[in-house]
Amino acid sequence: MTEIEDQAESQGTSSPSRRSLVGGAGLAFALLGLVAAIMSPWIIDAIEPERKPIDEVAVEFATKIKDRLVAKAKRQEYVSPVEANTGFNVAKWYPAGTIALGLCGICLGVGGFCRHEDLRITGSSVAVGLAAIVFQYFLLLAAAIIFLMLVGIILSAMGIDLPTP
Repeated sequence: MTEIEDQAESQGTSSPSRRSLVGGAGLAFALLGLVAAIMSPWIIDAIEPERKPIDEVAVEFATKIKDRLVAKAKRQEYVSPVEANTGFNVAKWYPAGTIALGLCGICLGVGGFCRHEDLRITGSSVAVGLAAIVFQYFLLLAAAIIFLMLVGIILSAMGIDLPTP
C-alpha cells in the first residue's frame, strides 16, 4: 500500500480511487429524480397534449356520481359505461418513475454510507432523493385536492347533496 492509502485508512476514509462511487451514482439518480419531479407538469403536457381539461373531467366524474345515486335511489344496479383502452399511458406511470429514481438515489446513498464513502455525497444523495419523492407526492396531493374541490362545486351546483352516514 502507498503512504496516502495508509493515511486514508488510518483516518477512516476511503481511498481516493473509490472515494464516492456509489454515493455519486446515488446523487446522480436523486438529482435526475428531483428534476423529473419538478418538471413533471410540463413533461406530461409535452408527452400527451390531447388530455381533457380538468373541469370536463370533474363534470364527467360528478355526473357518474349523480347517476350512481339515482340508480341507488331507484334500487337498480348501476352499470358504468365501458371506456376504451388506449394502451400504455406514459402520463400514468411518470410519477411512479420519478419516485423510483428518488428511491434509487436514497438506496445508493445509504449503500455509499455503508461503504464509508464521503458523508457529504451520501448525505446529499439521501436528501435529494427524499426531496424528489416528497415533491412528487406534493404535486399528486395538490392535484387530488383541486379535483375534489371541483367535483364538490359541480355537485352543489347540480343541487345534489351527498347523504351523510
